[in-house]
Amino acid sequence: MSRIALLLGGSLMALAVGCAPTPVDIEVTFPREENFLFTEFGQLFIYDVDPETGLGDCPLLLEQIVRDVGMPILSTPRTNICDFRAGGVNFGDVPPGPHAYVVVATNDADAILLTGCTVAEAYEGAPPVEIRLFPTGEYAEATRRETLTCSSANDKCTVGCR
Repeated sequence: MSRIALLLGGSLMALAVGCAPTPVDIEVTFPREENFLFTEFGQLFIYDVDPETGLGDCPLLLEQIVRDVGMPILSTPRTNICDFRAGGVNFGDVPPGPHAYVVVATNDADAILLTGCTVAEAYEGAPPVEIRLFPTGEYAEATRRETLTCSSANDKCTVGCR
């Protein structure tokens, strides 16, 4: 009897560990360095997706974010865009399973310049989630009259632009 209890206890422990929140590393990729230079802030949102039907939810989620609707399960505060470089924005407590990872990058005036979305599985030991950003319809108008005072991402994040 104690052997069955020991086996059952070990199985429950493995199940509990398998369902524990997992750390997720995020890597954000900008289309060009110039796009990065025009942005000031970024925000990361994580949404649950249905593994059967929700794997194509990214376009809908990006539209909801632009309209300021939808309920993420996790989000970061509005963060300096330089913090997104080299995996500087991460979550240590994402529930296991498939999720949509959405990044929104804005300028000083909160115009949404870049967005990106990736659906990935959260599990212990998972590779970093790569989110590729793309310019929005607002990008050209919002950056048309802007003049940058730095020429590289390194300058922006060490000295500052504008």
